[in-house]
Amino acid sequence: MNKLAVILMVLAIPAAGLFADRVIPVEKLPQQAKDFISTNFSGKTATYVEADYNEYEVTLNDGTEISFSGKGEWKEVKSYTGVPAAVLSSSITNQVTQNYPDAIIIEAEKNWNGIELKLSNRMEMYFDNSGKLIGQKFDD
Repeated sequence: MNKLAVILMVLAIPAAGLFADRVIPVEKLPQQAKDFISTNFSGKTATYVEADYNEYEVTLNDGTEISFSGKGEWKEVKSYTGVPAAVLSSSITNQVTQNYPDAIIIEAEKNWNGIELKLSNRMEMYFDNSGKLIGQKFDD
């Protein structure tokens, strides 16, 4: 093996560690993420926080999992006790309630073009950024 290859390997190993998942204390979360948790999940606490290159994964004491961007904006919420209505716009929650009154939202994922919801009745609903329903399907 030539010297250049050895040098690159030696430099690559520590660099890979810079981007690896690491457990951090809750206090190290961006303020926006801490505010989101305290506002929408009152009475619940973060039991596990993992930082990765430009995002955070948080697990609450009830099993709820929340993904945040590096700035602390929520990206995804998974909760088998139900995603709080305050996380979503009222137009979205109203449509869910009207169409599926007995279902709860167990997952909400924010994408560049809108929001995808998974319900407890195995329906998936898709909304654009303005809260308009653009599709739905049964997850078989």
